[in-house]
Amino acid sequence: MDRSNLARLVAAILVLVLSVPGMARLLNVDYRSLVSRADLDYNEPAHRSEEGTPVGNGRMGSLVWTTPTALRLQINRVDVFASNCATNSFPERHRDYCGGCGFVDVDFVEYDQDVFSEQTRQHLSCYDGLVTVKVKPWKFRCWRGTSRT
Repeated sequence: MDRSNLARLVAAILVLVLSVPGMARLLNVDYRSLVSRADLDYNEPAHRSEEGTPVGNGRMGSLVWTTPTALRLQINRVDVFASNCATNSFPERHRDYCGGCGFVDVDFVEYDQDVFSEQTRQHLSCYDGLVTVKVKPWKFRCWRGTSRT
């Protein structure tokens, strides 16, 4: 089939599809609503990094979690290798470990003994790429950057 016949076939299929009642609506997708079905809600604090809320842009990201007195973030990047299979600094030496670049801790020791209590709530908006941590009277936000470099 040559290009002109292929173009005519595609045009005919589009006309047919768009002329069927309700088909145009199928092509008009509410992406916010669709992607938001994957949102994460934490109704209690995530106390370990492995339990943290992930947020990133596919190349660089973070895990967000809390301790009783601190908001913690682990900064990760896909092209950073902190160790390899020859190191003794990582408990799983049989495999390469990628991603961990550093930590950011926002410590509230001076404010109160247990800032992040069982009333702490975390929410990940997958569509917006936004993590929100709420504990009265504060709200913290961490979002993914738009650049993939």
